[in-house]
Amino acid sequence: MSAVRPTDQRPIPDAVGQLRLHVRRPSPGAAVIEVAGELDLATAPRLAEVVESRIRSTVGVVIVDLGRTTFLAVSGLRTLHHLQTLAREHDVDFYVDHAGSHPVRRLLERLPLGCERPGIAAGLTRIPAPRGIPT
Repeated sequence: MSAVRPTDQRPIPDAVGQLRLHVRRPSPGAAVIEVAGELDLATAPRLAEVVESRIRSTVGVVIVDLGRTTFLAVSGLRTLHHLQTLAREHDVDFYVDHAGSHPVRRLLERLPLGCERPGIAAGLTRIPAPRGIPT
C-alpha cells in the first residue's frame, strides 16, 4: 500500500464563483475531483474541462465527489454522462460519489447513471484498482 499523496492542485473556481473544484490523488492511478457549489449550465463546462484532462492522463480511476454539491441541473447530469462515456472510451474507471448531497442523490435516484458509488471518495468504500492492475 502506498502513502497518501498530498493534494495535487488548489481549489479551482469557475468564472462566476458558484462552483469550486478540488483535485486530489489518494493513490497512484486514481484522481478524485471534489465538487462544491452548483453544477448547472454555466458551471458544467468547467467540470468537464478538469475531469476530461484527468481521464486523458495516466490515471486509471476517476471519481467525481459531489458530496458538497448544492444543486445539480440536468445539464450537469448530461456532463457527467458525457464524462462517463469518455472514460469508457479511454478505458478509465469512472465513479460518481453523491454521499452527503441530498439534491444530487434525489436527481440520481430518478435518473441514474449506473456509476454511482456513495462514500467511495471519503474512503468509506474501497477505491477499486484500475483495470489491468492486479489487486
